[in-house]
Amino acid sequence: MPYVTNDDSKANRRITEIEEELQEAKNKFEQWLTDGGTMTDAAQLALREREGKVLTDRLQALAVALELQRALANPLIHERERTLAKASPKKMKDFGYRPVTVQFLGGIEVTVMARYWCRSQAAADKGKGSFFGLVLLGVCDRTTPALASEVAQLAAAMGSLDEARQRLAQMGVKMSVRRIANVAYYFSQRARRHQELSGMGIDGSVKGRRVVISTDGGRLRVRKNKRGKKTKNGRTRYRTDWREPKLLVIYVVDEKGRMEREFAPVMDGTLEGPDEVFRLIEFYLRELGIDQAKQVLFIADGAKWIWTRVTQLWERLGLEGVRRRELVDFYHVVEHVHALAALNKKWSASYRKQWATRQRHRLWRGALEAFLADVERLCRGKRGKDWARERDYLLRNARAGHLDYAKARRAKMPMGSGSMESAVRRVVNLRLKGAGIFWHEDHAEQMLLLRAYYKSKRWQVLVNKAFTTPLAIVT
Repeated sequence: MPYVTNDDSKANRRITEIEEELQEAKNKFEQWLTDGGTMTDAAQLALREREGKVLTDRLQALAVALELQRALANPLIHERERTLAKASPKKMKDFGYRPVTVQFLGGIEVTVMARYWCRSQAAADKGKGSFFGLVLLGVCDRTTPALASEVAQLAAAMGSLDEARQRLAQMGVKMSVRRIANVAYYFSQRARRHQELSGMGIDGSVKGRRVVISTDGGRLRVRKNKRGKKTKNGRTRYRTDWREPKLLVIYVVDEKGRMEREFAPVMDGTLEGPDEVFRLIEFYLRELGIDQAKQVLFIADGAKWIWTRVTQLWERLGLEGVRRRELVDFYHVVEHVHALAALNKKWSASYRKQWATRQRHRLWRGALEAFLADVERLCRGKRGKDWARERDYLLRNARAGHLDYAKARRAKMPMGSGSMESAVRRVVNLRLKGAGIFWHEDHAEQMLLLRAYYKSKRWQVLVNKAFTTPLAIVT
């Protein structure tokens, strides 16, 4: 096939063909309307609905395909394709129009003609090129933007990719599990790349509001291939290591300390460790205008990896004139108080409970000096890792000012990180963690983003970003 740049006859011919197919579909729909009779039961109504959906799905697909084909024949799109070709790491040539089948929102597939760009004739023959025009219009993996959004959302919402496949089939969209995975992961990848380039475009302002920030880790299993011989069936051996994804939650509370429903929480997650999750926290706080907030509370469990980075976060953000608070989750602290009491085997079970309850009340009232004195008295002369771990946890956080719950109550601010615990359960445990569930690391990273935005009701943000096409995204 010769190298060509201006053969528009194929595109124009396809426009005419789609127009004819569209007219035929209109005629069939009008005939269906004419043939409709009087329904007498629910079964007939259901049948008419299904028949109508098949016809209207085809009408919609052909109508949009006609607009898509006209756009692909537009000189403006051709010029933008050339720009992408020049921006590619390797020189790309226009090998003219080629047929490509695109699947539309209702599941209907329509063939359009699009310019094929590739490095060489040999590479083009092997299918190693790209349809830049389709990419510019958001058609990736032969799937329209609207359908890709639905597929990615179902992949995030359902318990597995196979459940997503079954639900799509019920909607009239036939896709394999592999293709669903490709569409969903590429959707997530595009959104994350755009976030890195120009921000995520989170809507909502925290100006004059009371903001709560939290982070914590979950658990999932990552699949790692092993070196050496394969199994008798020719499969690569692998191991499944536990990994801790780090999640973040940012939300707003009213003057009574209740979460504001008008402000959808911001949630995200990563497998790349503590520094990356704090980079994301800083990124989102800057985008929300945290320097204009009324109050800011950082609340989490007592893990050292969190609190050693919170101070650095405040320094980077500045936040002059913004009241900042830091709290360790009250209920985590109470658990450690009970764990410390349980180490003293000389006490009866009832006295251990009585001692822990007394410390709980002191924490609640703000009697920190009495609390510290009792903890130090109990631990005096005690040796062992368990004693040292519980003592250091309580004393370290108390001296850092992270246990001042009385002030937090008076300020009507949360004392627990229940929202964070809920996020870990909804984002990780109910989708990415389970018996027999293993993930490739990059796929787990992409699913974390999809799941977090789906559960925080900010899905449209991902849609807006996944289908913008700056030059740096298209390679």
